[in-house]
Amino acid sequence: MKMNEIYLLVGGEATRLQPLSSGIPKALLTIRGERIIDKIIKQFSNVEKFNFNLICSIKHEELWRDYQINHNNGVNLHFEKSKLDTAGYIVENLDSLPDSFYCMNGDLLLNVDLPNFISASTKCSNSLIGSFEVNDPTRFGVLKIGPDNKIEKFIEKPKDSTYGNKISLGLYHLYKKDILKIYKSLEIPCSFERQVFPELSKAGLLNTYTVSGDMLDVGTLESYISAHVSKGEENWISQNNVQISESATIKNSVILDNCIIEDNVTITDSIISNNSIITNSSTINKEIIRTN
Repeated sequence: MKMNEIYLLVGGEATRLQPLSSGIPKALLTIRGERIIDKIIKQFSNVEKFNFNLICSIKHEELWRDYQINHNNGVNLHFEKSKLDTAGYIVENLDSLPDSFYCMNGDLLLNVDLPNFISASTKCSNSLIGSFEVNDPTRFGVLKIGPDNKIEKFIEKPKDSTYGNKISLGLYHLYKKDILKIYKSLEIPCSFERQVFPELSKAGLLNTYTVSGDMLDVGTLESYISAHVSKGEENWISQNNVQISESATIKNSVILDNCIIEDNVTITDSIISNNSIITNSSTINKEIIRTN
């Protein structure tokens, strides 16, 4: 069976989750005790055989090599020595890439019909973007779709739904031959969203497949908590060495490993990072706390 190649863009940090994420790539943060990158790899591995290539920032090299050695030696690591934007590494190393490959933002949690997208990609002669529909397209960059699901244009934050309500999922299937046709128009640093995809669409080389489901970018306080707290749950509290006083009150919050919550503490809509100690009578509201 042919091994599918996938390149996961994992260089980004969750700046809006600091200090939880300080110095840590977003893909190595955990959701309900499992790393985001492991969730992604598991999801794709359950569908077909994939060879996983992680495009990382060189400033996170030690963390990623530790991950590879101690957690998943089946991944291939590729390091950007400078900021190349979302497509820079792909464009800069195009000669060494396979004829076709998948690419995805490596910090997203997908709840979509992934097998159908993969099936559609094998039947499409053009490069393919996964898309999904939103209720309010004015908050996003919208794909203007023409006949045969060809992408005609990218509309950034339209005023209304004139151009439809389909936005990019952050999951792509790309043909090297397509990128080579627009290669001369690209510059490094290079963005998929602002350069590669608009050029491919102008050349008639880009289609979309609309998935059912949605995606979650866990880059904010609210979305990180939401990713942890299942329907009907008030909080998510790690089972790994967490001590909470009986007099503490915790609502809609995430408490990570090895934390101590002392007497008469109130925590609401907040994240308590690993190894933190919340002292007596503290009140924490809509905060991210990291005391270690």
